[in-house]
Parts: sequence; C-alpha cells; structure tokens
Amino acid sequence: MVLEGSQLDYFDNHSDGLEFNNKQLANRELIDFEFYGCRFIKCNFTGTIFKKCRFEDCTFIECNLSLAIPKFCSFIDVDFVNCKAVGINWAEAATPININFYSSTINSSSFFGLNLTQISITDCSAKDVDFTEANLTRGTFAATNFLNSRFSKTNLTQSDFRSSINYTINPECNLLKKTRFSSPEAISLLSGLDIILD
Repeated sequence: MVLEGSQLDYFDNHSDGLEFNNKQLANRELIDFEFYGCRFIKCNFTGTIFKKCRFEDCTFIECNLSLAIPKFCSFIDVDFVNCKAVGINWAEAATPININFYSSTINSSSFFGLNLTQISITDCSAKDVDFTEANLTRGTFAATNFLNSRFSKTNLTQSDFRSSINYTINPECNLLKKTRFSSPEAISLLSGLDIILD
C-alpha cells in the first residue's frame, strides 16, 4: 500500500516536534513525508519503503525497521535507540547522512561508500555489516560486536573501537591513523599480516 501525504490520519506531509507511539506500518510505502524533531516509539516499520522522505533531528526508540528501504531519504541528526534495524542498505539514502545507533541491532546492513564522520555505533550488534569504502573518521564504536563485518578501504582515522569485539580490520587495506583499540582484542589487527606470533 502506497501512502502519500494526507492518506495517514496520524502523519501529515510535514510533522514538527510530534511523538508517534506504536504505529504499525510494516510493508507499506511512504512517499514525500517530512519529520522534524519527532520521536517514534515502539513503531513497526518492518519492510517499509521510505521514498523521498526527510527525517531531521528525530529519534527512533524501540522501533523495528528491519528490511526497511530508505530510498532517496534524508537522515540528518537521527538517532536509533534500542531499535532493530537489520538488513538495511543505507547507501540507498540521500547524502549527506548523519545517523547514530545505540543499543541496537544492525546486523546484515550496508554502509558502503558512505561519508559517516563522527557516527556512533555504541553497545550494538553489528554482525555481517558492510563498511567497505566508508568514511568513518572520528567514529565511536564502543561495546559493539562486529563479527564478520567488512572493513575494506575504510577510513577509520581517529575512530574509537575500545571495548568492541570480534572486528577484523586489516591495517594494509584500511586507513588507520590515531585509531584507538583496546587489548587483547587489538591482536586481531595482525591477522591480515604474514607474521607468526609466539
């Protein structure tokens, strides 16, 4: 079902400073909606197609956005807290993009080629995520599980991976400059090198 503008009794084309609770919009298509300073709490956007929507200074709390499609959407200063956002190709969104994830599950998502300076992915499950060719300069990646996630030609300058686990980052294939790691997890940085540790 395609929803545009006034077709939703709880969304207007332009929403400013509103709070939306427990809205069920799974497998819908939303086109040309704008949200400024809004909060979405316990909403279900599973499989939802967002097309040409704009989210600015918004927060999603305990929402399910798994398999959502952010087609040509703008995300400026948007936070996801305790959310499930699995299998999202964020590269389909409009740029620039400014998003953060806290205590959320973002497994099997893609940030391929995106400029995400100062992004925060904190206390998250980020398994099988593609960060190839992304700019993650000054990013904060604390207490997050990066099992099987891909870092290739990724700019990790001044990023902070302390307290994160299961990352595999080859120093020869990524830009590491003043990037912060904690031991013993940092030993994984040597896995891509042709060396023997005794």
